[in-house]
Amino acid sequence: MSDSMADKMKRKLSTKSVTAIVLFGAIILVFVFFGLPGRLGAGVGSVARVNNSLISLADFQQEENRIQQYYQNLFGSQMDFSSQRQLLRQQALENLVRMELVSQAAQKNGILATDAEVRDFIVKDIPFFQQNGQFQREFYSRYLESTRSNPGDFENKVRKDIANVRVRQMFELVSAPTAAEFKKLQDLKAQKINVLFVKIDSEAASKAMTKEKAEAAIKALDEALTKGDETAVNAQLKELKASWEETGLVELGSDNFPKITSAVATEAVFELKKTEPLLKRLVRDGNSKYVLKLKESKVEEVKALEPMTAEMMQKRRGDGMFEAWVNQFRSNSHVTMNTQALQLQ
Repeated sequence: MSDSMADKMKRKLSTKSVTAIVLFGAIILVFVFFGLPGRLGAGVGSVARVNNSLISLADFQQEENRIQQYYQNLFGSQMDFSSQRQLLRQQALENLVRMELVSQAAQKNGILATDAEVRDFIVKDIPFFQQNGQFQREFYSRYLESTRSNPGDFENKVRKDIANVRVRQMFELVSAPTAAEFKKLQDLKAQKINVLFVKIDSEAASKAMTKEKAEAAIKALDEALTKGDETAVNAQLKELKASWEETGLVELGSDNFPKITSAVATEAVFELKKTEPLLKRLVRDGNSKYVLKLKESKVEEVKALEPMTAEMMQKRRGDGMFEAWVNQFRSNSHVTMNTQALQLQ
């Protein structure tokens, strides 16, 4: 059997090549923006502190430029960056803080890049430093000069990037779904349900029938649901001028249900039962209240899941574990940001 596209991509995008893509983009941006007023090397100082590490103004400006170029490629020249400058800088600052947190967490857990890896990476894996497949020290020196950096600083960035990508890949590696989980996913995709629901906006109801009457009607609705009295439920819905809608048949394993925009209500859908179609509670999500009822459920034959389904499941789970790991480290870290950097001219 021939290799799948996912297998080929996985082999091709190794830790080194992923890091090369990221750094190559950053290096190109140095020369794209080099010479623009108020940009790279515009001054000294730091824009943030993460524990005992400082994030430099030069790194901040380079990250800002990288994000700007990304959005320009995405939306074209018509995008007005002047009105979005502060948001752009907030994103750049948060990106750098996050990268530093990942780097420190990786180091704390012994996930490192060796000197040999860093050297080989710079010499062999960054096309911008090569000519005819050979490393050119002149190109490397020119880049360092353009960024007003030194070999030690650049090698430290490479070291961090290799470690960061390695951490993500480690989380993804241990997140592979088991055969039992894959079978469960296939079973969920075979089961489909159609859900009746009513969405009530408390503020809109208060404006339509006074706050006191709306609160009384919602309270009566909640009591009727608790008792499972559908006649009383429908009477209160009529009082609130709220009507039933339906999602249509949806796979039970779906992350969302059409028309139900609340994550809280979506989770509550899984409480519905064939034996008790009406959910015996009012689902509350801020000003929105939901009434849920199972209208129909059926099982359909499902073809074998595509290999990419497992790949996507593994990646999503790995990303979730990675995010939780970073957030936990952040909660125990000391992070300060210089908000004045957002006002730089």
